Amino acid sequence: MPDRVVAEAAGRGRCEEGQLLKVVETPGFMTAFVALNTQKKPLDNPKVRQALNIAFDRTTYLKIVFDNTATPAVNAYPPNTWSYDKQITAYPYSVDRAKKLLADAGFPNGFDTTIWVRPNGSVLNPNPKVGAELLQADLAKIGVKTQVKVIEWGKLIKKAKQGQHDMLFIGWAGDNGDPDNYLSPLFSCAAVRSGINFARFCDPTLDRVIDEGKETADISQRTKAYTEAQQIIHDQALWIPLGYPTAAALTRSNVSGYRVSSFGRQNFASLAV
Repeated sequence: MPDRVVAEAAGRGRCEEGQLLKVVETPGFMTAFVALNTQKKPLDNPKVRQALNIAFDRTTYLKIVFDNTATPAVNAYPPNTWSYDKQITAYPYSVDRAKKLLADAGFPNGFDTTIWVRPNGSVLNPNPKVGAELLQADLAKIGVKTQVKVIEWGKLIKKAKQGQHDMLFIGWAGDNGDPDNYLSPLFSCAAVRSGINFARFCDPTLDRVIDEGKETADISQRTKAYTEAQQIIHDQALWIPLGYPTAAALTRSNVSGYRVSSFGRQNFASLAV
């Protein structure tokens, strides 16, 4: 993505020597999402999970919470990852369709549940409470009554690893660019036992294709396995995918050659002034 120069306003946007600053950006290797605990009723029903996906206006969420510094998420890992399946599309926003799915699942009047968030913001969730309240308001339109619980980060992670949550605002930042950097930690049966699989979904078919992708170095075979995995994850609606955040850094305008890492690392080897 080309460098984006920050506009100067009322004397702001200048460094000490009076030079304009600029923002250098690149798509991050990270995904923000709401994990749906499939071991909790009625979230164990895929139609219910699909209804929650369809009921949430993620366009408004990304605009308000991320100020459009993230692109809409569809799959578990971002499009700058090899094997990303572009054929899979996001669940369309539709209150009426979400209501029908809930009714088909046996919940015509909705149900009660909770949304867990951390108290402070991060790259993967700039404003946790506002994001949760947006989801809360959208789900209320289909009869799903939610209580937003703001929980200290350490306590939240500990309890979520134990599977105590219903819906959990969370995110994942990979560190090597490989699809398995997402799939094994977040969707395998072993990850349910370790606690990092926050959807708490253990499925033999999904486990098999994740393993198949790790058992060969052949990219085409791995891509085939990971394409199948992405389809299962999408169809089962294990998450409400939110966004793929942009990794960014501020530099002075006379600095060239700096490239932002998708993994959030700093590398100054290519800098020139």
